[in-house]
Amino acid sequence: MIVEVSIVPVGTGETSVSSYVKAAINIIEETDLEYQVNSMGTCVQGEWDEIFSTLKTVHDELVKMGCNRIVTTVKIDDRRDKFGTMDAKVAAIGEDL
Repeated sequence: MIVEVSIVPVGTGETSVSSYVKAAINIIEETDLEYQVNSMGTCVQGEWDEIFSTLKTVHDELVKMGCNRIVTTVKIDDRRDKFGTMDAKVAAIGEDL
């Protein structure tokens, strides 16, 4: 499964949210999940339970950091007919670019 997630802390009083993004990435790095950060979110590759458990941990950490509201957008690619990876998806279109 590949999940693209964007987690936005709201009402922090700060324009920049990089400290929250760094905290989220630190949590993801502590797992066995593969991930790729991009300018608008993060793609995570792994099993459903581990991905969503990690996202809950991220939410819990952001609350500890003072976020009283968090807006999360999740896009899921749950392909069951064959195993796919983030790198393979990019490579499949990269040849045509």
